[in-house]
Amino acid sequence: MNRRPYMIRALAVLAASSAVLMTSSAVPAVAAVTQSAEFVGFTASATTLTYQQPVTFTGELTDLRTRAPLAGEPVQIQLKPPGRTAYVPVAAGTTGDDGTFSITTTLPSGGYVEAAFAGDAVRGATQTAAKLLHVKHVPSRFVLDPIPASVPSGTPVTFSGTVQVQVDGDWQPFAGAPIELIMEPDTSTQSNVRYATISGADGGFSLTEPVTGTSRWTVTEELDFTYFTDWFPDSTDADYGLIQGVSKTRVTGFTLPSRDEAHHAYYPGMYAGGTVERWNGTAWVGLTYGWVDFYYRPKGSTSWHRDYTAQTDAYGDFRNIVGVHLGTADWQARVRTAADTLASTSGTVTNTITDQTHFATASVSHSSSKSYVNGQVTDWSKSQPNTFSTLKGLKVHLYYRAHGSKTWHSYKTGTLATSGRFALTATKGKSYSFKVVFPTQGAYQTSTSKTL
Repeated sequence: MNRRPYMIRALAVLAASSAVLMTSSAVPAVAAVTQSAEFVGFTASATTLTYQQPVTFTGELTDLRTRAPLAGEPVQIQLKPPGRTAYVPVAAGTTGDDGTFSITTTLPSGGYVEAAFAGDAVRGATQTAAKLLHVKHVPSRFVLDPIPASVPSGTPVTFSGTVQVQVDGDWQPFAGAPIELIMEPDTSTQSNVRYATISGADGGFSLTEPVTGTSRWTVTEELDFTYFTDWFPDSTDADYGLIQGVSKTRVTGFTLPSRDEAHHAYYPGMYAGGTVERWNGTAWVGLTYGWVDFYYRPKGSTSWHRDYTAQTDAYGDFRNIVGVHLGTADWQARVRTAADTLASTSGTVTNTITDQTHFATASVSHSSSKSYVNGQVTDWSKSQPNTFSTLKGLKVHLYYRAHGSKTWHSYKTGTLATSGRFALTATKGKSYSFKVVFPTQGAYQTSTSKTL
């Protein structure tokens, strides 16, 4: 009586187990693909390599679950060169009947090396732990092709040459060298520009880049600003030298005060300013540290005269004092020709400089029938009461009025002598008052003496 329930429970357990087996048999492919392979004993015949030295990689590929050797399977040797983030295949082979492989190759550089199995229908991909291989350096050099010393700004120039390494005393091409071409502008305010390439199978390289201004060009064995010690070639660079990128120029915004007084212009300084631009092949940009000469032409003259000079700043702007020349004159700013700069001339601006005048002295003395008026006229300003220019040869007018009268009468004209001195005689005695007037003459402003 006790056996029947037990048998029922046993059948129930068997039924449950059967259900489990049936469920498992429904996904055999998933279970199989999780099985994988494993590399055992991966080694390299050397850990430090000389250039062109063959290196042999050995190991065994086995089934991860059963440990059985995997015969006839493809194996790749992969290298991650210094400075790179990805592995690249460098050699391939096939496992033997015992699952082992031996693959011999030469490497383009040191770096991390691994053996890789891509997997098949029943096994997933796998690879070994990476091994770091170092290198011994060989002498290297750049052999550069010639470039022009001067081109119009914006002209494309081809920078080419060959990377070579020395083997047993002979120079031979080196393929696959990372190369950076560096353009260094002629001013420290501008940043260097870098262009990258890799030498070809013949060691050759070529980059065609625009020369937009005067700049120095060099090549170096670098990758992203870095030389890596596990490259075969020694660290080396070479200098193409300076290329003059010759630019057209223009002056914009040239300004100068339209009017000023001589003393005010002279002592605080009268300034001319503007901007010089150059054509870089695609756009107008500021001419850095170029020279600008100022020229003036007095009104009525056909001759231009050179004045002061200014130098542009890092943005092409310039500003400097100019000379003070009485009267009206036209002004120009002229860009000076240089090895990389073509001359240009600004538009013309007009400037008028006047000069204040002042009776430094004026006095009268009398005889019974005559009066003698003497004095000196100078140019003058309140802050700088000294002579700026001679007034010799200019005119003064003498006026008189009778005592008790308010009406002035013109009497005679005199000429200023050296240092602006004058001496005038009137046939009128003590019963008259006098004054001397310097009228506006050219750039000189009028002035009047006190009543004498």
